[in-house]
Amino acid sequence: MGYTNYWKQPTPFTDAEWSSVCKEFNIMKDIAGDRIKLQDVNPLKDGLIVFDGGKDGSCETFVLHKLPKIKPDYEGQDLSFNFCKTRELPYDIYVWHMLTFCSMLKHNFVATRDEWSYDADVLGIGDGVDEPKEAVNG
Repeated sequence: MGYTNYWKQPTPFTDAEWSSVCKEFNIMKDIAGDRIKLQDVNPLKDGLIVFDGGKDGSCETFVLHKLPKIKPDYEGQDLSFNFCKTRELPYDIYVWHMLTFCSMLKHNFVATRDEWSYDADVLGIGDGVDEPKEAVNG
């Protein structure tokens, strides 16, 4: 079993926040080299950061939007909820880096992976800690 990265982005990035995210992405992509495969988008102009795993394989494409989705695909959809399954492939560290950078930059951006998170109650998916079971005598 590999990793799935989850994040909630209830509000858009401001222009200043997005500029910082794009600068961080530019630094990260230079470090990542061929471990990530870039998509043909201009993050600053298009309001998107998009990449896949590179030479070592990929699972799902990582897509980070400046503006969160505003139209649901189905009734009751949580428009702030996003995920990217990486199966613990090498590009996972770059997905996680971008998500943790965003969560440090933006107060209401929350990142988690599988059953671990900074604040699982915000995501509503659990905190990875099993509740204590009642002791059974005998």
